[in-house]
Amino acid sequence: MNTPASYRSYSSIGRRLLSYLLAFSFVTTLAAFLFILMSDYQRGMSSYDKNLRQIQTSYQQSISYSLWNFDSRQIESQLNGILNFPGVVFVYVENKGNVLHSAGDVYTRSDQSYTFPLEYQSAGQTYHLGNLHLNIDYTGLYDELRHKAVNILLTQFIKTFSISVFVLFIVHQVITRRLGRMAEWASQFNLNKLDHPLLLNDPPHKRDELNMVADAINRMRDTLQQDVDERERSRMQLENTKEQLSMAINNAAIGFCRYLPDEDTFECNNHFANQLASTELELESMKHPMDRLMDMISGPHGVEQRERINKLLQGRIARIHDEFCLYNFRKEECYFDITLQIIRYDENRPQQILICVVDRTKEQIARRHAQELTISLENKVTQRTEELYNEQLRTKATVQKLEYELEQLNTNERQQQQKKINHLLLKQLEHLAEHIRQPEMLPGIQIFLQYLRITTQDERTSINLTHCIEEWLSQAQALENIIVNPQLPFSLIIEENPLLIRFLLDYLILQEPMLNRCSQLDLNLRLMNNQIITTLVFHLASPPDNAPTDLNSSRRSNPGNEFYDLCDHIISLRFDGKLERMLTAPNTLRLEFSLDMARL
Repeated sequence: MNTPASYRSYSSIGRRLLSYLLAFSFVTTLAAFLFILMSDYQRGMSSYDKNLRQIQTSYQQSISYSLWNFDSRQIESQLNGILNFPGVVFVYVENKGNVLHSAGDVYTRSDQSYTFPLEYQSAGQTYHLGNLHLNIDYTGLYDELRHKAVNILLTQFIKTFSISVFVLFIVHQVITRRLGRMAEWASQFNLNKLDHPLLLNDPPHKRDELNMVADAINRMRDTLQQDVDERERSRMQLENTKEQLSMAINNAAIGFCRYLPDEDTFECNNHFANQLASTELELESMKHPMDRLMDMISGPHGVEQRERINKLLQGRIARIHDEFCLYNFRKEECYFDITLQIIRYDENRPQQILICVVDRTKEQIARRHAQELTISLENKVTQRTEELYNEQLRTKATVQKLEYELEQLNTNERQQQQKKINHLLLKQLEHLAEHIRQPEMLPGIQIFLQYLRITTQDERTSINLTHCIEEWLSQAQALENIIVNPQLPFSLIIEENPLLIRFLLDYLILQEPMLNRCSQLDLNLRLMNNQIITTLVFHLASPPDNAPTDLNSSRRSNPGNEFYDLCDHIISLRFDGKLERMLTAPNTLRLEFSLDMARL
């Protein structure tokens, strides 16, 4: 089959189909490839996590037991057993930075490290023996994924390429070859060869959609033959149609006018004259009618619309269609849809301009009334929305107030319950203090008796924390030989039992074991982030006997007496705060505790 020269630059459908098929296959293969790799990666990581949980379940308690019993051989056996899990390259047990036991190669590259605490419980007390560290290497997982990725890509490429070549061959045999024949027939088609049908020469039992297209083209050829025969009859009917059209225009409610620029006159129908509140005779005899019509244009777009009409009169644009606001000859404001169309030219100059006018005055007035009603309705809706929003705010404030009152009731209820318990404890401790025979136990019992007496008669009042601390400092005889440097705010009002505050100060400062070495005491009280921070700095004349040599590794310390533990309990439970005691320098002891303002 000879291909016309005009078709040689066109791209083949088969090659385009092959490219699209390859592109789509590449995208779907890539998506499936990424999904499979991600699934295998997640499955592999899940397997590693499962192994870690098994290690924690199986070895954490047993290694803790072996450490407690100093069974080094059992520990080494257990560590070697952990190395048998996939990915584990190095495992060791350390305590306070010292490696106690290890197994594996410490220089092997690792991707992740995990730590499990080793604790042992004895006599109801938990002892921290150290930490179990594991180094995990994911090289095996990555190699497996890389091997699987190569196999998937190679298999998918071979399959996709084979299917694409086969599809290209089928498309050429079934579609492209027959489309070329149809294109050759269409390139030679014209109205003088309507008696030459399109034939694909396919067997009757192999007819398909392309045969249907060929049959449709042949039917179109027959229809064109009939249209050519009817063309002459249609031309004969054209004159009658024009006459009927003129009658229809005169009977329609559309104003038509023909403007002749060379003669500067209007030729209009009765509807056009009535819309402008004039008569046909008056408009057709008017001098410079287009200028008069342009002078009638008003509204916010009047200047722009007159400029566009001037461009149309100059032949720079061929058609204008817009909504115009005009004042007719009775000075009435009217709204029209006006179309100006050049229907004849002479050397690029307009010779005839057709003007079509549709009266939209009633619709515009109705639209204006509707807009006014809409604005009024929107204002009412806005007002009602604001009222509902204010009501919602008031309701929300009421709910928050009720929630706060409920929380206060719950807090009071818990306090009452705690008071009952403290009252029972107070009776028991008083009875115990009367019959105890060991004098060394009495000081500790007296502390708890004092605390329980305060809490059983716990009455919170508004107090000035600053004045309370100043009064306590003036009465503390144990601080007479110590330089006290208070840094207190002017005033800090809280709701609390003043006896409890004095109790904390007595046992945190006066019962401090380092107070006998203290030469200067700095007391700082400040409010920060809704927390009352109280800082006590003891400047010691000489360092403690058991002061650590490395302050960075062991700064926090506990005096190990019942005073400190009870105060820590009160601050954390009642005030939702925390108590810290640390040696910041060999001769400086810092004690700091915080109180939550929400509890005060």
